[in-house]
Amino acid sequence: MTDPTTLHFLWRYLTHADQVIARAAATVPDDAYRRDQHISFGSIEKLLAHCIAAQTVWLQRLNGIDLPYADVPPPQRDQLPQHWAALHKELLTFSATQTPQSLCEPLSFHNRAGHPHTAPRGALMLHVADHAAYHRGQLNSMIKLAGGTPSLVMLYPFAISHAL
Repeated sequence: MTDPTTLHFLWRYLTHADQVIARAAATVPDDAYRRDQHISFGSIEKLLAHCIAAQTVWLQRLNGIDLPYADVPPPQRDQLPQHWAALHKELLTFSATQTPQSLCEPLSFHNRAGHPHTAPRGALMLHVADHAAYHRGQLNSMIKLAGGTPSLVMLYPFAISHAL
């Protein structure tokens, strides 16, 4: 699927970009942060909560625990960066321990609709990174529409500044 070094780099980027988007979200006034924009999960607040919940669930699944996804209440706005940083530390610790063999191991889980699936751990780790990128794009648009300052969260600036 891919090698552990590349996946760990991708997850380092994921955690970096999440922190960047959290700082961009902080530029939005409170009312606009909570306003339903009819994009994805509605508000910036709810979409950020979804991103955190999804990463939490996937980390458990990647560790072999078939945890069902559940929407969770958003963290307090002023606690979002610290809350996400703690989760990111766990994600990076997990990522750093992967081997070529562990990335090929099949994992079974139930998706959000309750349907069973099995896929290699490496493919699921790629999904986690892809899911985060997808929602960061939505968040950047929502931040701009809410009057905040969107951020540059693409991979290439991170790759340039964090050369392999």
